[in-house]
Amino acid sequence: MNVGTISMRYARALLLYATEQGVEDVIYKNMSQLVHTLDYVRELPVLLHAPVLTAEERVKIICEAVDGDEVFEQFARLVVKEGREEFLFFIAHSYMTLYRRAKGILSVAFTTAKPVSDAFLAKVEKLIAQSCGAKVEMNNIVDSSIIDGFIYEANSIRVDASVRGELHKIRKRLVEQNRKLV
Repeated sequence: MNVGTISMRYARALLLYATEQGVEDVIYKNMSQLVHTLDYVRELPVLLHAPVLTAEERVKIICEAVDGDEVFEQFARLVVKEGREEFLFFIAHSYMTLYRRAKGILSVAFTTAKPVSDAFLAKVEKLIAQSCGAKVEMNNIVDSSIIDGFIYEANSIRVDASVRGELHKIRKRLVEQNRKLV
């Protein structure tokens, strides 16, 4: 089986169970924390594979990483019992995707060169919500390498209105024109 199939199966089952228990929103927050933790604490996946750890210690580490509730703990126990710790990151992403789809939430990455005010982000979020007819989950990323402007990413749509993007387009055109001359 591949990573996507396994991750999606666990995520679907967890979403179904969490919805039955009425805690799908809590589990969504837990999964967001888990993704964040696994992304920034690079040693955690290695630690979870350490042969000196018992199954109970692995469950405890996973639960402490996100401050999970009872349903999350049951999920962590299942993952450890089945030896699927290596798929945690992908299961969490799959759960978040399924949750957003079920709740009609559009996840947007909005990259700017400098920090922007909360009021500005709220306006952008409101405009996107009105144009898409969906709830918007906004993630503002500050990346000075884009020089100025912004990059908007949602689903499979990417709008690059950054200075770096424009400079790249100009460079590409110049290279193509020079190739024709030679």
